[in-house]
Amino acid sequence: MELAKIHSDNRQRLATLLNKIANKDQPLGWKTVTTLAVGGLLEIGFSKVNHQLLIISSSGRSLINCINGEKVARDYEEDGDWYNPINLTCQGIGPIADETLLIAGLHGGGLPTCNQYGESLELVSLHWPVNDIYFCPAGKSIFSERHQTDCYRIFSDDVRCFGFSWHGEFIAIATSSDVTIWRRG
Repeated sequence: MELAKIHSDNRQRLATLLNKIANKDQPLGWKTVTTLAVGGLLEIGFSKVNHQLLIISSSGRSLINCINGEKVARDYEEDGDWYNPINLTCQGIGPIADETLLIAGLHGGGLPTCNQYGESLELVSLHWPVNDIYFCPAGKSIFSERHQTDCYRIFSDDVRCFGFSWHGEFIAIATSSDVTIWRRG
C-alpha cells in the first residue's frame, strides 16, 4: 500500500474518532477564571511557590493571580537579564521577584500535561496551524473510543503553549495574543 494512502486513511480514522468528542468551555470540575488579551505574548510560566502565572510579552511581564484572574504585578521593561529564552527561564516580579520560573512558549519548552489527579491535556493538530486541546479525566484518552467518556475539546486555536500548574490546580492555554486560565474545583 502506498505511504500517502496509509497516512490519509489514518488521518481520516483519527478525525472520525475525535469528532465524537464534545466541545466544552471548561472541563467538568473546573471553572474558567479569565481570558486576558496580551499583545505580543512570548512565554508563560507558573510559580512553583504560589498560585500565580507569569506572562512575558514584547512589552514586559505581568503576574496574574490564578484564583481570581487579577493582575498582581506589572513591569514594562522589554528586555533585560531577567529573561533567558535559551534556558527557558525568567525572573519573577512582585511577590515572586526572588523566584526563577521555568517558561514555555515561542522559544520552546512545555508545561506539565498531566496533574497529580491523573487528569491530562492532549494536543492534536489535524487542521494545522489550528490546534485542539482536549481535557481527559484520570484513566481516559481521546485516542481510544472505549476511553473517551468525559473527555472534552476545551480549546481550538493557534496555541503557543498549554499545561497545568506545578500544583495541578490550574490550567493555562496561551496563544500569541491571549491567555485563558481555569482552576480546579
